[in-house]
Amino acid sequence: MITHKRTYNAGKLVEDKNETEILKEVEGLGTEATRSGIIETIKRHGYINVTKNIVSITDKGRILCQAIEGNLLASPSMTAKWETYLRKIGNGEGTQERFLGSIAKFINSLLEEVPGQLNAKPIDAKLAANVVSKTASRTSYKQVEVAPCPACKEGMIIARKEFYGCSAYKSGCKQTFPGVFLKKKLTPSQVKLLCTKGKTNVIKGFTANTGNKFDARLALVDGKINLEFSQ
Repeated sequence: MITHKRTYNAGKLVEDKNETEILKEVEGLGTEATRSGIIETIKRHGYINVTKNIVSITDKGRILCQAIEGNLLASPSMTAKWETYLRKIGNGEGTQERFLGSIAKFINSLLEEVPGQLNAKPIDAKLAANVVSKTASRTSYKQVEVAPCPACKEGMIIARKEFYGCSAYKSGCKQTFPGVFLKKKLTPSQVKLLCTKGKTNVIKGFTANTGNKFDARLALVDGKINLEFSQ
């Protein structure tokens, strides 16, 4: 599991002594489990790289840091204040409704104020150009027509990056097919058979919830995929 020592020492960044003591008692920001989840999330979104448990920030991460610097989004004091009120709730001195209400007001305030603050932030132009270039190369994906849509009969089923969907979705057609079904990637030819013939040939290598592998055909029934097993 990956941990980040700076989260343990977040209290050092807070000037208020009471808030500092609170952050010390809760061992920084979040728990051991939530810290790990946070790191995995920002890694997945490309804000950091992790190699052999060594965490390094990316250009995208640097832009994020520049954008939220000095903002409540980056304030450990906010965590301390929330921890304080949670303790009041535990002692019977506060209510869940008031706590959630304050968070709702906080979020609404961020939605109103942060966009303007971000626009006014000086962002490193070179970093921004690097991020835009890398994002464009990752998102460039050629969509391929697979077969006429079996649902609306008007659109075409298109192979997108992570799923198959009807080109007439703006007209209300909701026909889609997953890119991966039971941990098995569905190919355009298999989806084409579903659309034109109503079922595929036997596909090998599906994985059940138990982890067991099995083979089966896929059949299209009322717009949904069903499994068919050989007799």
